[in-house]
Amino acid sequence: MIEKNVTFKSYKNEDFTNALKISVSANLGWGFELFDLVVYLYVTTTIAPLFFPSSSYIASVLLFLGTLVLGYFARPIGAVFLGHFGDKIGRKSIWLVSLLGMGIATVSMGFLPTYAQVGVLATVLLIALRMSQGFFLAGEWGGGQTIVNENSPQGLRGFFSGIQQGGAALGLIFAVIANEIALYIAPGAAFSTIGWRIMFWFGAIPLAIAILTRYKIRERIVFNAEKTVKFPIVDVFKKYYKFVIVGTLLLLGNGIIYYGEIAYMPTYLGLYTKLSAASIDLAVLVTNLVWLFSSPIAGYMSDRVRSRRAWISSIFIVMIILAYPVILLLHSGYLPFVLFSGIILGLIISFQYAVIPAFLSENSDSSVRYSFIAFSINLGVALSSFGPFLGTYLSTVMKNSVLGIVILVIASSLAGFIAMMFSPRDN
Repeated sequence: MIEKNVTFKSYKNEDFTNALKISVSANLGWGFELFDLVVYLYVTTTIAPLFFPSSSYIASVLLFLGTLVLGYFARPIGAVFLGHFGDKIGRKSIWLVSLLGMGIATVSMGFLPTYAQVGVLATVLLIALRMSQGFFLAGEWGGGQTIVNENSPQGLRGFFSGIQQGGAALGLIFAVIANEIALYIAPGAAFSTIGWRIMFWFGAIPLAIAILTRYKIRERIVFNAEKTVKFPIVDVFKKYYKFVIVGTLLLLGNGIIYYGEIAYMPTYLGLYTKLSAASIDLAVLVTNLVWLFSSPIAGYMSDRVRSRRAWISSIFIVMIILAYPVILLLHSGYLPFVLFSGIILGLIISFQYAVIPAFLSENSDSSVRYSFIAFSINLGVALSSFGPFLGTYLSTVMKNSVLGIVILVIASSLAGFIAMMFSPRDN
């Protein structure tokens, strides 16, 4: 049962301030992850042929999106490795290493040669950077969820989780800014030569901010209060194998909704509507501003209810009901309808994502928490990374760009809902 009768005044200022600093740092780190993803999706329609030349434009796009999937399957591997050391030697140091590794891979994308310049080596380098980014990213989100919840005052875990999860929206906002700057500096044909590179280089700015904030946080050594285990991931599968399956399916369902709709939005609108680049940026910006500011509210509201499990399940039901009308509005290409659709999507995703870290953290022991959370969410997200690929594929095969996305969203929501039915009761 979640604590109900708590207020912000119930806690020492020092504890609250430290928890706020950590959640903001986690917000920026996860924001950088989503910045990388959305920039990649932003430039897909422009540069896919530069790395995968083909007589079929759609084939080039699908191969480029397939490379994104390969990177995401490096995440479970990174989760095992980085989670192990996060549980053995401390959260903060591994969390910082994860951010640095992820950042170097992202900024390096802007220096890649194209297929026309070095042939197949360009494709190999692209895949290597995507897999490197995925490997380090695994420790970023899992580490952030772990350290935020371990340093949050009891009764406000949902609130601080909501601040962290709002980072995804902040990352997309940074991506919109990067896109506008790149289009201004390199308009028209210049975007396919230098503009897309500028977008990845722009990532150095949010990366630097995230690193600076992370250096200044003070970690509460919760995991040392219990005896550490020799191989945390082994203990995870011994004690939590059922919850690993639940967590994976939860993030699979939630992730496809995110990757198949919000992150995929600029690509989808570019492929299937006649909206201008500025209008698409506006739609993405509005959607993510709603997410950014509603996420802490959603997390705080979840602290006031009896069951995070019921909360998350109910949002999946809402998504199933609204999937068709929301996608239909998005597909209309009429800007007011697209913006309204974006507002609904921003609210739905924030009210679910904000609660997940607290739910996972409250159902795991601190001795293996980093490994458990990192592995579960990264395996689920790796599977959900097929979202943009499947969305494009289904829309092409069915010759119906609305129905293809709707089927994908409903199926993933059902998977998430079923997973929650088998999840343990709130702890």
